[in-house]
Amino acid sequence: MIPSVQSELRPDDRLLAVDDRSSDDSRSVLERLGVPTSVSIGKPGAAGTRNTGGMAALTDWILFLDSDAVPEPGWRTRLEEAMEKADAVQAVYGPEAPGKGAATFYKNYYYHHTFTRRIRGPYIKGCGTFFFAVRTRVFRELGGFDENITGATIEDADFSERLWARGGRILIAPAIRVYHLRQYSMREFFRYEWNMMRAKALYILRRNPERGAPSISVAGFSEMFPVLGGALFSWVAVFCGILWAAGLDWAANCFFPGLVISMGLQLPLCFHMTREGGFRGFRACLLVFPDLLLIAPAALSAVFSAIRGRRY
Repeated sequence: MIPSVQSELRPDDRLLAVDDRSSDDSRSVLERLGVPTSVSIGKPGAAGTRNTGGMAALTDWILFLDSDAVPEPGWRTRLEEAMEKADAVQAVYGPEAPGKGAATFYKNYYYHHTFTRRIRGPYIKGCGTFFFAVRTRVFRELGGFDENITGATIEDADFSERLWARGGRILIAPAIRVYHLRQYSMREFFRYEWNMMRAKALYILRRNPERGAPSISVAGFSEMFPVLGGALFSWVAVFCGILWAAGLDWAANCFFPGLVISMGLQLPLCFHMTREGGFRGFRACLLVFPDLLLIAPAALSAVFSAIRGRRY
């Protein structure tokens, strides 16, 4: 990842790595590569780590880049062109994924599909900080990321919403594609999805409604209709299927429509996923239904937490 960044830096660019209390040999590796490294002074998590680096920036723009994100060659020139048009620039996931697992391919291709086919652009309300550039002045005026948001979940959506509320614009740059190195087991994938969905629900519950409709997974509500509609009709199919199995024959009249509508809304994703990934992509499609089923219980869990007074 580091060489792909270093090879395209301009003379006035500065590279800074921020160590969020790592317990491995990350810092020694960075030192061998000649990368200046700072220890995070913020709260543990993505927000505090990014704030440490962002507040130390001496350039007019800050590019946040995750440690597992590798931008394709030519990214620096494309970023320079995009920076002239907005206050922030968002890259997109590439269609490829490491390893052979279905969970890793599903997660990567889901985001690729969202960035390149669901989002209409060119300006978007959300952002994903795996590769996100923002004017330094704007970043500091907004006070950086909310460090009350733990882990790496919804801190980027919260930041982008505050940027939009002050009149800023985020340009999506499909020409800048990023390859992700991280791989997921099935258990890691569903744990990631649960935490992310729950964090999004808590964010929606605590946000200021005067800011307009929130961003969901970088896209807006209307752009994510296939996901939200699929989640609703997935549970219609589940409940009706249970009632049908219990002997209520009329429930078949809602089981099949619920299943057909839910899966029908996912056909574009599964079509492109299978075309791109072959049999691996087909196996990844089998994760769509259980992934949709997670949304409702994760949201309910967030609601119960909010009732008990938890905001984050």
